[in-house]
Amino acid sequence: MRPWISKKIMEFLGEEETSLVDFIVSSTQEHVKAAEMLETLESILDEEAEMFVLKMWRMLIYEIKKIETGLHSRSIS
Repeated sequence: MRPWISKKIMEFLGEEETSLVDFIVSSTQEHVKAAEMLETLESILDEEAEMFVLKMWRMLIYEIKKIETGLHSRSIS
């Protein structure tokens, strides 16, 4: 998730923000609710905050399901 988060923050802010990326990653690891994360990020990302949180949660769910179903270890034959 970190590379995706870092890329999106770079797109929104135009510069690398390591401390913000670290905060977002640690928040996801601590299972912070989407609404709470949105509230925190709105002051930084303005209008982009809602779309960022939505896309991040979709990506997070996808990654979790991928691991649960074993897709991460399968190779294309």
